[in-house]
Amino acid sequence: GIGKTALVEAACARADDLGHQVVRARGSELESGFASGVVRQLFERLVAGAGREEREALLSGPAAAARPLLSGEPAAPAAGDSSFAVLHGLYWLVVNLAASRPLLIAVDDAQWADELSLRWLAYLAPRLEGLAAGMLVALREGDAAVMGAPLLAVRAAAMTVLRPALLSQEAVSAVVRAASGGEAAAELCAAVYAACGGNPLYLAELLRAAEFSGRPLAALEPAELLAGGLEAIARQVIARVRGLGPDALGLAQALAVLGDGGELRHAA
Repeated sequence: GIGKTALVEAACARADDLGHQVVRARGSELESGFASGVVRQLFERLVAGAGREEREALLSGPAAAARPLLSGEPAAPAAGDSSFAVLHGLYWLVVNLAASRPLLIAVDDAQWADELSLRWLAYLAPRLEGLAAGMLVALREGDAAVMGAPLLAVRAAAMTVLRPALLSQEAVSAVVRAASGGEAAAELCAAVYAACGGNPLYLAELLRAAEFSGRPLAALEPAELLAGGLEAIARQVIARVRGLGPDALGLAQALAVLGDGGELRHAA
């Protein structure tokens, strides 16, 4: 709930506005054992949807080694290290894509990406220099079990690392005022900040819970908002993070008693 997915979406929208080609994928805990699943998300539909001539151009030269992976064609017997040939073929697919227009490769929740896809991202990252291509990878740190060597290599190769922080009280107040048409009182903004602790997901869910009252947000008293809001927001957040693991679920459940000015911490 710290906002990394929102940053990915904003970056992809900006790249699209600039006329760049955007390919996106998202890791999933349930699909982490699916070999090359993230790579397939990135390129499979793009290759399948291309016309015959365009597809042949994209998979020409060394990129041909990636054809069986992305097209479902049976792989021909290969001598030597075929896995390296596929990694290198996927790199040349990126080269061919970037030759026509700038390319953004965006991967969210990389902590759940399959190992083969992470190996390719680690292979690609130091080879982007000189290409009209960029790579944006978002991950949730803190779980040593999912921070294997390929993912660590991807993170180490990053030119820029952003670690979203919790929203400040001023930022929360700005969001609340925008949601209320600029009419929210300072006391209401302070109450919302105390309840959400600056977590963007909690803030969004609290404002959504306020909509259920049927009255304008600015017309609600702070105590009235929190009395009905915290229970609703707790249910919403627990439902959303139930699949993220016991630590995340415990944090969400703690929201039910948040609102007494306690501090909420989040590991970026």
